[in-house]
Amino acid sequence: MCTNLPFARSAEDEVFAELRRRLVREAVAALPGRCPELVTALTEDPPPTYREIAERLGMARGSIGPTRARCLACLRVLLHAERYA
Repeated sequence: MCTNLPFARSAEDEVFAELRRRLVREAVAALPGRCPELVTALTEDPPPTYREIAERLGMARGSIGPTRARCLACLRVLLHAERYA
């Protein structure tokens, strides 16, 4: 078995990966309040510090973690609903 061969994704894999990315982007956009901005900021590369996020979004630095948890819980609900709709 050749283990040095590069992995090539199939066209179907690419289509499904793009579909998943689109569904996640749409679900993030549908989140309430400042969740879309917070989740987007947390996925930047490189990720900003909590201090930078707090300044950008006008949030207390200590509220970012709990808000993040609530936003991600809501995102899971939206994605679960989309999956079984």
